[in-house]
Amino acid sequence: NPYKSAYASTEAFKQEHGTIKCGELLGLTKKDPIVSTPEARTPQYYAKRPCSMMVESAARIFGDYLVKEGKLC
Repeated sequence: NPYKSAYASTEAFKQEHGTIKCGELLGLTKKDPIVSTPEARTPQYYAKRPCSMMVESAARIFGDYLVKEGKLC
């Protein structure tokens, strides 16, 4: 059941990171303005955006789920 795997993975991600909401993962608050202007991709830019780490975490969580369910060796 694809819904079961998505739910289990989402819950595991929430447990590990506290949320699945992008703004909360980035540490933004409701006071922070939402700006759609692209920023230069500097080391400082990547330091405040843990996106690649979050994708890696989600992939690991889903991979662990597949192994646990016997769908991946």
